[in-house]
Amino acid sequence: MVPPTTSDESEQLIETNSEKALLIGPTTKVYLKRWLILFIASGSIFLRGFNESCYGPINNVLAGYFKVSPWQIDWFILTQSVVYIIIAVPMSWITARIGFRKTYNIMTSTFLLGFILITVGMSTQFGFVSVIIGEAILGASYLISWSIPPPTAAVWFPSNEVATAVAIQVVGRGLGESVGSVIAPELINIDQSLDEKRLRLVGMFSAVTILAGILTICSVLFVTDYPPLPPSAAQAKVIADKAIQGDMQKQSFAEALNHYKQIMKQLFTDWHFVGYWYAFAVCNPVLRNNSVLLSSILLQVFPSQADLDSKAGLVLMGGWITYTIGGFITGPLITKTKRFKEIVLFGLLFESISCLVVLLGTRFQSINCIYAGVLAQGIFQGIANTSLFEIIVESTYPLSAMLVTMFTVIGIGIIRMGYPIVGRVMLQTIGATACTAVPFVCTMLAAIVVALLKPRYKRSKADVQEVDKN
Repeated sequence: MVPPTTSDESEQLIETNSEKALLIGPTTKVYLKRWLILFIASGSIFLRGFNESCYGPINNVLAGYFKVSPWQIDWFILTQSVVYIIIAVPMSWITARIGFRKTYNIMTSTFLLGFILITVGMSTQFGFVSVIIGEAILGASYLISWSIPPPTAAVWFPSNEVATAVAIQVVGRGLGESVGSVIAPELINIDQSLDEKRLRLVGMFSAVTILAGILTICSVLFVTDYPPLPPSAAQAKVIADKAIQGDMQKQSFAEALNHYKQIMKQLFTDWHFVGYWYAFAVCNPVLRNNSVLLSSILLQVFPSQADLDSKAGLVLMGGWITYTIGGFITGPLITKTKRFKEIVLFGLLFESISCLVVLLGTRFQSINCIYAGVLAQGIFQGIANTSLFEIIVESTYPLSAMLVTMFTVIGIGIIRMGYPIVGRVMLQTIGATACTAVPFVCTMLAAIVVALLKPRYKRSKADVQEVDKN
């Protein structure tokens, strides 16, 4: 049987499955093991954040080390976005078929392989291609790590901890980005000898590779598809729904493919999902775009100032710290208030305003204005990012959270690649002000789109109905 293709039919099916779930048994249980699963997820996201933030602040150093142009170093990050776009659809199909445990194992093992190749590449001036290949492999891993916060929270955590579990994973990214932004320019600078640069680059990535190995071992040994009993009534209904509609892991290839096509059609003909999909795509890469371009922007706007690489690294670290704070406070706030749309809209609107502050800083050559804007971008992106994860899953319940977020990542991949490419072209042809205008326009449009959408809280409704019946 295939999923319904209309909202009314979806609502009716949820109600029907709620009754059947009660017949199967409403027993739920929370397991201590959920924190280990969360550690693996957050650790993987930390590694992703570190890797994505460490290249931008030392772009000019790496360009000299590998004897390439600065725009070629941008492709250490942009390669991942290309991989996102190419494999997002087939990877969403694969993960839906193989389940939670194997998905985690693929994520952590590809992290390990990718970092090994990057470390090897950093050991020689001729290792540029090895780094690119490593980043391409990491792109596949990142695609999964982007999609795991909602399913990890939904599968393993009770309803009152779901938003917090998502927030902790967002915090993992913020910590990784903060550490990468400040450690890289502190360890490696333009004045060091070639041998010292090589030693420090290899040492930095060797440490990251060891952590990736630890996470891979933990994933293989401890991650399972589901806990023995679901942690919440909403998750119990998802399991019951799979038993009634069909689980893609247990269906024949033809049945599963048809099921998959129906879900894709349902999502991309739903204006709520499309609106949130766009908002998530444009809000999420704003700080990432700064990690790639901020150092170059500062060098163009303030050519006479010294130590701009280190200063860019420090302000990016500050931005990712405030991002961490934004994500951390948003989880409990959502749990307490259930005001999903209002929190999303608040985050998007003020993220857009902070982009405007950066734009004005470049236009009027105020470095303090730029720094303030980046710090503000962090906290509001953290708020928007965490709350968008939640509202997307809420509005598409009872569809698989893993599958839904996999489709969501397609948009992130497109914009992650688009922001730096368009920004680099504008920076070199028009100037820094035009370069910083793109995120401002896109995020403001996202805030308008979300403001026009009427929220649908299907998962919360399912939990409340179950409590009322009991």
